[in-house]
Amino acid sequence: MQNKRKKRWFFFLTFAFVLTNSLLIFFDREDKVEQKSYINDWSEAFTYDLVETLSTDGVFAATESNPIYFDDSVGYFQKFLVEKGDEVREGDDLYEYEVIDYHTQQSSLESDISRLEEEINAIESYLTEMESYEVPEPDNSEDSSILTPDEEGDENSPAYTETEFMKEQTIAEKEMELAQKEAMLDMVESQLDDLESEGQIITVQSPFNGVITDVSEELDSPIITMKTTTLQVEGVLEEAERKRVKEDMNAEITIPEEEELQLKGKVSSVARFPENVSVNQDSEYPFVVSIEEDLAEMLPGYHVAVSIITDRADEAVTAFAPLLATEENLFAWVMDDTGKLVRRAIKTGIEVDGLVEVIEGLEPGEMLAHTPHDQFRRGATFFTPIQSNELRLKETFAIDSQTMLSYGLMGLMAR
Repeated sequence: MQNKRKKRWFFFLTFAFVLTNSLLIFFDREDKVEQKSYINDWSEAFTYDLVETLSTDGVFAATESNPIYFDDSVGYFQKFLVEKGDEVREGDDLYEYEVIDYHTQQSSLESDISRLEEEINAIESYLTEMESYEVPEPDNSEDSSILTPDEEGDENSPAYTETEFMKEQTIAEKEMELAQKEAMLDMVESQLDDLESEGQIITVQSPFNGVITDVSEELDSPIITMKTTTLQVEGVLEEAERKRVKEDMNAEITIPEEEELQLKGKVSSVARFPENVSVNQDSEYPFVVSIEEDLAEMLPGYHVAVSIITDRADEAVTAFAPLLATEENLFAWVMDDTGKLVRRAIKTGIEVDGLVEVIEGLEPGEMLAHTPHDQFRRGATFFTPIQSNELRLKETFAIDSQTMLSYGLMGLMAR
């Protein structure tokens, strides 16, 4: 009977002890009760280049399709001077026709020459003005308060760089337009020479470089179709993919048979509307990737793999995704300078393959606690398991006795 009573008292006292300590910890608002955290795994924050990509399929296609027309109101068609599949250069002969009214045709060609010369002069004047235009450098005197430190007096500031880019882009577009106008002028002048030397027969020349892809023997418009020899990559995006892609995003092109060959490109256009709208099928949005590299060995129709870079963060502070936790806000458990465990609020950016960009709240080299989460306490001293695989017992007892005694006394004093 007395033994049973002792056992009951022992059980009651043990339960009371555990309950009291639990309540003390629970109601410890001022952290007077020292708690410890057991941490099994640690990981270090590091610097890494994160690149978020979207992978899809594409195909090489000609950058342009140029139709050639014949106006049967000005003459009678005679013959084609090219065949389907021929590669022609600017100025090569395409077809001949006989004019109906010599003087009317002569007047029309002379009028076209005058018009083209005026347009060429206007474009050349515009190019001269654009090339001589100096983009104003950022003013760091009157409006310096609205400029960021990177923008003040810096020729690499976003506003300055964007204006320079727009200037160069405009010049490039006008130079291309000028080249087209000059080619048209050469063609019309050649037609006028033919008319004046041959009489009624005019030979029409190509204003473009390209390959003949269609010749209409029935003289249906257009009578000739040409495609340029320069190539681009075309493809389609699904609905979810379309939301992630914008124009001017960089892309990498890989040819399956030649995986070591990677081409650089840029998304030059992405459709705002799908090719077909249907309730019963997913919408697909066409896109085009322009390529500046030489594609002499590639042919239209070759299939490729396209990797569009949708976002990137170079030299970003990076952590593994499992080390970050969220309740109301995202946070991580970090070891501070004093060796204590703290809960740190963080702000993240892109996530790629389990790696997360940390924009705020973390520095490279800081240690993050991984597992087990239920053992983590704010400001707590922590302890970790012994890594038995790193123990070298022979090396431990190989040190001299004086050093062993010194460290032993230090350990006792620390307790």
